[in-house]
Amino acid sequence: MPDMLKNAIRQAALEATGTVRAHRRHIHLNPEPSFSEEKTGAYVANALNDMGIVYSTGWCADRGAAGIVAHIEGSEPGVKQMALRADMDALPIQEVERPHASQVPGWMHACGHDAHTACLLGAAQVLQDTKHLWKGTVQLIFQPGEEILPGGASLMVTEGALAKNASTTGPGRAFEPHVQGIIGQHVYPQLDAGTVGFRSGAYMAAADEIQIRIYGQGGHAALPHRTADPVVASAHIITALQTVVSRNCDPIQPAVLTFGKISGGHARNVIPNEVVLDGTLRTYDDSTAKSLRAAIVRIAESTAQAMGARAEVDIAVGYPAVVNDPELTAKCKKKAQELLGSERVVDLPLRMTGEDFSYYQKVVPGCFYRLGTGGDGPGCRSGLHTSEFDINEDALQTGAEMMAWLAATEEP
Repeated sequence: MPDMLKNAIRQAALEATGTVRAHRRHIHLNPEPSFSEEKTGAYVANALNDMGIVYSTGWCADRGAAGIVAHIEGSEPGVKQMALRADMDALPIQEVERPHASQVPGWMHACGHDAHTACLLGAAQVLQDTKHLWKGTVQLIFQPGEEILPGGASLMVTEGALAKNASTTGPGRAFEPHVQGIIGQHVYPQLDAGTVGFRSGAYMAAADEIQIRIYGQGGHAALPHRTADPVVASAHIITALQTVVSRNCDPIQPAVLTFGKISGGHARNVIPNEVVLDGTLRTYDDSTAKSLRAAIVRIAESTAQAMGARAEVDIAVGYPAVVNDPELTAKCKKKAQELLGSERVVDLPLRMTGEDFSYYQKVVPGCFYRLGTGGDGPGCRSGLHTSEFDINEDALQTGAEMMAWLAATEEP
C-alpha cells in the first residue's frame, strides 16, 4: 500500500501541476494586504467548490479577513486528523517589472504566500483524488494575516481552527484542539527547486516590535544651545542599544536587535521636537527576551534623559519562537526522504526570522519545513521581502505532493 499511495500521490500531483501554477499566477497578480484577503479567500473557496471539498468561511472576519478551514476524509476518517496550513497575505512592496508582476500598485507576494496557498490547493486536489488509499482526516487551513501582529494564526487558534468540526460549523471561541499535528511549508530561494529542508526543535525566532519616541525641544539648527535635540539623542540611543545583546544576553543565546526606521524632522535647518525609532527584537528564550526588553527600556530612557530629552518605549510582544516537535519532524523528514530521496532532503540552520505558525505549535505538535524554490530564472535566488523575489515554479509540484504525502502517511 505505501508504494501504491506514493505512486498515486505523485501521479495526482503531476496531473494537477498546471492547475497549481494557474492558482499561483492568479494569486500573485492579485495580492491583498494582511487581514484584507477577501478576494483571495473567495478564490480559494471557489477552487474548493470545484473539487467538492467541504469548508467553512468567516475565519478572522472580525479583522476584515476571509480565512477558510476545509477538510478531506480518507478511509476510516476517525483514525487520525492532521492539519495543513498556508498563509495568504502579501507585503507592501512594489514589484519589479516582469510579465507576471503584481497588478496592485505597491503590493506584491514577496514572501511566497501565493505559492503556499497554491500548493495547499494542489495538495487538496491530490488528497481528494487519492482519499480511498489513505486513512484519517486532513484539515486544510487557509490563514490570513501572517505578516502583521497579532498574526492570523493566533486568531485562527482562538476561533477553533484546530477543532474537529471547524470545517463545517465555522469559527467560534475556545474549541478544544482535535488534530494530532499540524504541518506548514514555506518557500526558500536558497534551496534548489525539488529540495526540502527540516530542522527539529527551535528553528525560527520570537519577534517583538519596538517603537521608541524621543521627545525634545525643537528650534533653529543654528541655535542648538536653545534646544534639546531629539535627533542627537536618538543617535546616542541607537548606539547605546547596541550593547543590549552584547552585554545583557548570555552569549550562547541567539538574539538580534535591529532598528530599521528613523522618523523625524522636516527640514535640514530645523531641529524637530520629536524623533521616532522603529525596530525589532529577535530571541528564542522567554527569560532572555524579558531581560532584553527591560534593558532596552532602561538604556533608552536613561540615555535620553542624559541628553536633556525624554524617551517613551513601546514593545509589542510578537510571535513566539517556531519550535518544531522532534517526533513529528523526524517522521516528516523520513517521509520526505522516502518520497524525494535522501539527496533532496537537507538539514536547516537556525533562522532569526519569525513566523506566526508558532501559535499552532503552542497547542498541538507542529512541523514547519522549507520548500526549495531556487533556480536560474530572474529573482529565483533573490531574498524574501525584496522587490525582485520570485520562485522557480517547478517547485510547486514538489510542494503540493509533499504536503499531501506528509498528511496522508502520518500515523495516528
